[in-house]
Amino acid sequence: MELTLKHPFTNAAGQRIEKLTVRRAKRADMKAATKFSKDEGEQEDFLFAQITGLTLEDIDQLDLADSKALTDTFRSMVDN
Repeated sequence: MELTLKHPFTNAAGQRIEKLTVRRAKRADMKAATKFSKDEGEQEDFLFAQITGLTLEDIDQLDLADSKALTDTFRSMVDN
């Protein structure tokens, strides 16, 4: 699934990020996220990095509107 960002950004590697390719998460992704941190926010960031191919630093650069859209996309995948 592709998610077009409302507020594109340039990552630390100098790449312009205008859209995200979001793959469906697997149980292994959830296990890795829980091993990464006990903090739910950090787990979510790790999981989103896993399913988008972004780095954790890139996830931190997402505009809040785009972060909400990514969260909504993830939740819709879980419900379907």
